[in-house]
Amino acid sequence: MAILGGTRIRHQVRAVPSPPGAVAGFARWVADQCPRDARVLNIGAGCNLSGAMTPVRRRAGVLVGVDPDSAIAHNTTLDERHCQTLEEYAATGPEPFDLAFSVFVLEHVHDPAAFTRASARVLRPGGVLMGMTVNMWHYFGLATWAATRAGVADRLLPHLRPRDQVEHYHFATEYRLNTIRAMLRHLEHAGFDAVEFRCWDLPSMYEPYLPVPVRGVAGLYNKAVYRFGSPHLMGHITFRATKGPGASSDG
Repeated sequence: MAILGGTRIRHQVRAVPSPPGAVAGFARWVADQCPRDARVLNIGAGCNLSGAMTPVRRRAGVLVGVDPDSAIAHNTTLDERHCQTLEEYAATGPEPFDLAFSVFVLEHVHDPAAFTRASARVLRPGGVLMGMTVNMWHYFGLATWAATRAGVADRLLPHLRPRDQVEHYHFATEYRLNTIRAMLRHLEHAGFDAVEFRCWDLPSMYEPYLPVPVRGVAGLYNKAVYRFGSPHLMGHITFRATKGPGASSDG
């Protein structure tokens, strides 16, 4: 049993090669873990702008989406759409899911304890929660965290990304559930008993947010974290957490 930051939840942390496509690579992992004809919940499904989850759609018997953004109404990959927060949806007592996943959602979570409890509540005992998010201890994550806390993120972003992307796809970031330590603590308290972390670094995802003169830093950083085997410092965290057999589904 590994112990980190006072938690006793079983876990494994390792670096993996960066996928050629971030969302597509994660989708394949989710599909590999998805039982045939499973009930699956897409947390933060939106209108599927983060990438088509085709491999998951092929495996799932029922694919349900939940998102407080009304754009979820336009997500054609789903069998059911619920324009609610995960916490609100969990409180309705839905039929338990075999697997739930999120893509670039954790960086927006304001209350990690409530979010992870709701995640556990919608899963059957032994069910799986998977996610992909930005690592706060990476330079990109730290810069975003600092800009958000300083209240300047909304003013900076239009100078770094096309304005139409900022206006249509930008949501407030919190970075309260974006380190391995924080994830372990909250997942354990919510009733999960094992977590596998796969961390990777992909310079092409971070370079567009860097000033042109220093964009070469992304490639140098990438080489360093892989050379020294430092998954905790890589740009993205993906994980697979299993709900313990004795965990409550009552929240």
